[in-house]
Amino acid sequence: MEQHHLSPEKQAFYFIPDISGFSQFVENTAIEHSIHIISELLEILLDNNVLEMKLAEVEGDALFMYSEKDLSFSEIENQVTAMLNAFREHLYKYETQRICNCGACSTAINLRIKFLLHKGRLDFIKVKNIKKPYGQDVNRIHRLLKNDVPLDEYLLISNPIFNDLKLKSEASGFNKIESEYDIHILPYYYKDLNAYKTAINKEIDKNNIQIDEKADFIIERSLQIPIEKAFELISNFKYRQLWDSSLTAITFDEAQVNRAGSNHTCIIGSRKMKFETVGIDSEADLSYGESTSNLPMTKNYRFYILLDKLDHDYTRVKVLNYINLNWMGKMMRKSIYRKLETMWDDKLIKLEEVGRYHL
Repeated sequence: MEQHHLSPEKQAFYFIPDISGFSQFVENTAIEHSIHIISELLEILLDNNVLEMKLAEVEGDALFMYSEKDLSFSEIENQVTAMLNAFREHLYKYETQRICNCGACSTAINLRIKFLLHKGRLDFIKVKNIKKPYGQDVNRIHRLLKNDVPLDEYLLISNPIFNDLKLKSEASGFNKIESEYDIHILPYYYKDLNAYKTAINKEIDKNNIQIDEKADFIIERSLQIPIEKAFELISNFKYRQLWDSSLTAITFDEAQVNRAGSNHTCIIGSRKMKFETVGIDSEADLSYGESTSNLPMTKNYRFYILLDKLDHDYTRVKVLNYINLNWMGKMMRKSIYRKLETMWDDKLIKLEEVGRYHL
């Protein structure tokens, strides 16, 4: 008689890093920026996937990952440590390099992260060409996202994996909880993430520029646009070509929120000019600046845009221009200044038009 042998049951570690902490946003700017911020943070987590876990799915503010490797607790802790501290360091940039004061950018530093880990049977469901883990243990780790842990940031380990790793609560720093899910009681263990936090690299801090020098020339105009809309049009690169008709194209990282140190490239004809966003300290209500060393006949060109709210619908815009000319530029100083002044006049006229009639 022919004998049939069942394949051994496959097991997997299921892992979910979950970001939380954003409030509800009512402004379109905050909603758009919150999407970019979460996208950046999820990419940071994936870049620090030291265990090379497989990504099953991006689930809103969380990643659902799994590994078929036989992992030790120290390896799991290495993954948590790497992800946690890369996450914290990236958020630090929103304190030191932020140029936007929308709800998303100004509260990003308050975001928190938690990690969930479970081990169980690995089965797959396939629909068309999409294949991902499926079954009771997938459901279990997702149920544990809703739990009774009294902390904002923690590592949660399910009871099966806690026993499998032969951990001891007191020695490993975990606390045990039992929560009711439908008619089932699920025990699990949690640990404060403070044990895995390291010092943030302060070298990523960039001090804002103090405006204490006289500009080479200033363009000033009152625009019939609310200050928040004016700032978004100026600082969000995706709108730049709407009001800067001199551009043939502009390239930038569309997944990143513009901040001090961000780079973009303005293309005018065949010429490419790389600009860097700079932070500014000024008495204006809002401010924005850029710098480049690629402007023809200059060693460096900077412009700072200061915005002051006149009322709900009007904004006073002042553009301060600083030009460090090379020897050829000095010979054509008047011509260069006149051309830049005309360009900025045109840009502000177009900026008001876009703000009033198109957005």
